[in-house]
Amino acid sequence: MKSRIQSVERAASLLAAMQDGRWHSLGSLAAASGLAKTTAFNLVNSLAATGLAEHDPAAGAYRLGLGLLVYGRAVERRLDLMGDMRPVLLALCAETNETVNLAVPRPLDVLIVESLKGRQNVRVTSYAGTSAPYHSTAVGRAMLAHKPAAERRALLRINLPKPTPHTLTDADAIERLLAGVRRDGYAHEREETELGACCVAAPVLSATGVLLGAISVAGPVGRMGAATMARIGELLCRRLAPQATLAA
Repeated sequence: MKSRIQSVERAASLLAAMQDGRWHSLGSLAAASGLAKTTAFNLVNSLAATGLAEHDPAAGAYRLGLGLLVYGRAVERRLDLMGDMRPVLLALCAETNETVNLAVPRPLDVLIVESLKGRQNVRVTSYAGTSAPYHSTAVGRAMLAHKPAAERRALLRINLPKPTPHTLTDADAIERLLAGVRRDGYAHEREETELGACCVAAPVLSATGVLLGAISVAGPVGRMGAATMARIGELLCRRLAPQATLAA
């Protein structure tokens, strides 16, 4: 595992050395990245083979490849989503007076990219920029329910953390919950991530059904009874009906 991580770090250093978009010789890439020439040669040619770099054999030079546009556009869509969803987040804060979070999917967990706190003043909370598991959070379940079955099973086969005594970690039981999410349109959890806290979430889907993220409303147990959570779930479903204006 360590050698694999080291290879990724070395490849990243080569990409960083080419970030100006210009052509670079193998020697200059090796010097800029601090790698031996043979190591730099093997890695940069692997990057070229995957489209992440381009190679000019005649000049013996390399530059960033067009394949990076695919990944850059994916990140750009995430930023677009934050802008598109901010009015929804603000409206939900005003309607519920609770904390509202926007999360996006990652391979092994979800990332909270925006978080606004209700009650007194609407302000960003410390949750923004943090990661969360799929299996025990409302935003995670809202997204997991809309992932392909094979991907869901793979995510539920890994070691699932149990941060509280209430956290559900049985894969079959979680699958049953996810079926309910697809039926009802929203997910919920009660003290499964943090004692004393509850959360309700619904997925953000494009008009073609592509999963883009999820939005949750979180609050303390004392204010989030079953009826309140159901009402918030229905509110989220209305607010997050498949977004015709959002690109997949």
